[in-house]
Amino acid sequence: MGLALSGLASGFDWKSIVDQLIEVSRAPQNRMRKEQSANATKTSALNDVKSLLSSLKSSLSSLSSTEALQKKSATFSNSTTTWTASADNTTPSGTYELELISKAKTARLTGNEGIANSVDPDWPLSAISTGFNITAGTITVNGVKITIPDLSSTPAPTINNVLSSFPAAGVAAVFTTDKIELSSIDPSQSIVLGASNDTSNFLQAMRLKTPSPASHTTESYSTIGSPLLTSPLSSANLKNWDPARIGGSILINGETINETITYTSSESIQDILNKINNSSVGVTASFDISSGKFILTNKVTGNIGISVKDDVPGGLAYALGFTDISGTQFSMTSTDRGADAEFKINGGGSLFSRSNTLDASVHRIPGLSVTANSTGTETISVGSDTTAAKSAINGFIEKYNAVQAAIEKYTKVTVDGTNVTSAVLAGSRELATISRELRRTLYAAGTDSSGNPLTGTVKRLSDIGVGFSGIENTISITNSSTLDNRLASDSDDIIDYFNTNNNGLVDRLDAMLDRLVSTSSTTPGTFQVQLDSIGKQNKSLDKQIEEVERRLESQRALLESSFIAMERAQSGFQQQSAYLAKTFSGNSK
Repeated sequence: MGLALSGLASGFDWKSIVDQLIEVSRAPQNRMRKEQSANATKTSALNDVKSLLSSLKSSLSSLSSTEALQKKSATFSNSTTTWTASADNTTPSGTYELELISKAKTARLTGNEGIANSVDPDWPLSAISTGFNITAGTITVNGVKITIPDLSSTPAPTINNVLSSFPAAGVAAVFTTDKIELSSIDPSQSIVLGASNDTSNFLQAMRLKTPSPASHTTESYSTIGSPLLTSPLSSANLKNWDPARIGGSILINGETINETITYTSSESIQDILNKINNSSVGVTASFDISSGKFILTNKVTGNIGISVKDDVPGGLAYALGFTDISGTQFSMTSTDRGADAEFKINGGGSLFSRSNTLDASVHRIPGLSVTANSTGTETISVGSDTTAAKSAINGFIEKYNAVQAAIEKYTKVTVDGTNVTSAVLAGSRELATISRELRRTLYAAGTDSSGNPLTGTVKRLSDIGVGFSGIENTISITNSSTLDNRLASDSDDIIDYFNTNNNGLVDRLDAMLDRLVSTSSTTPGTFQVQLDSIGKQNKSLDKQIEEVERRLESQRALLESSFIAMERAQSGFQQQSAYLAKTFSGNSK
């Protein structure tokens, strides 16, 4: 094993010599790796230009957008208005005076009161259904504090117990027909109910409040008995519900199964309200505890009604107060009817809309939509909004210049005295051709779909104030006032220049760029072909590098085995020499 150590017998460091010989033999391999590195740099540059060309291609979509190039805006002369308005490219420019005479409102169907069983004034407060959890504490009547005992005390407090204390405050109290009637014992004394430091909600539960205007008499503003919204229908305290009924359905706003709300007696009233609200019947169902009535409200405004029908007489609609026992629906009052918005434009006759958003469907002005939040008159001006068009044009200019700058960067040859520095893609005929073709396409005059010259005011980019910067390949807005005027007055001509079928600037550029950046496997673009070619070159170089490496390893093994053999021979010579020297040295004596 020791002879394998370089120079152990010979004193000659042959290991270093082997390393140097192998390193010299790596020259072809090093050249191939250098070529791979150069290819990687080229790939990075080509991908950069390709990405910029793809970005330029994407920017064309904005130039092809008629909406962007002909966008209109709607502005109010009153800067503090709460109204909103919008216009599109079909809206005629001009000034519109819009007067909202009345707003649209939703229709509402209010059920009857008294749908719950009346409370018994001699029952414990904890056992009656008022819609409130009555709390113990104090209430104030005409400045006199009245105590509501703990509801679990014995005897338990009742409505009549509490009312018996009212005379001490100068008020006579009588319970009748599920309401409480109050009158001052002294007719000259007005009734004042409640105080800020009251701790019981008894007055709210009894629907009692200070009369306005001041009076010596008042009564509960609605019946006291209330349905239990979260209890099953069979025990929901509905006066007109048959406990033996196991379920059914009600039909709201229609005659199809989609407008049918089914229910069972085990469901609560709130469950059914939720079903209605989450359905497609178009109404919101709620219970107004202040009036003790159920209410259906249309989800949309307008002079449209609400209809309710039970599947059989005496069903849930009757129990909730919307129909009589025969199933006939109660009529909506005039105040509960929906209303259309009434408005005028430019002093014309009255127009009507179901919604407070007034659009072309009701006023016939294309593309104009106004949401009027209050009655009154507002003046709206519709005109060109060049913001989107300028943004599209500036975006295109930015992307185009980025492509030309990248081509210049990667193909540039710099001469400094006798020093010449070439960029990574210097001499690339493809990139030089792309640069020239882009410039030529932008410089050329537009043609119509038949190839004939355009007849409008916009035939070249320069006609909208966009041009080249001298001999440079980049472009810029050279005349902003020309661009503004063309966008405001000649947007149709701009659209023809950009978007004439197949011959518009957008189509011509798009076709050119697609040939360059396409990644299709069947018709790859120019850049994809080049990148694939470089990829194949690098794979071939990888194989060649591996082959060289195998030959070098074989050469190293051969050299090392030869030097090891030399070391063994040298070691043998040294041993024989030592033996002979020792032998002859002994005979001389």
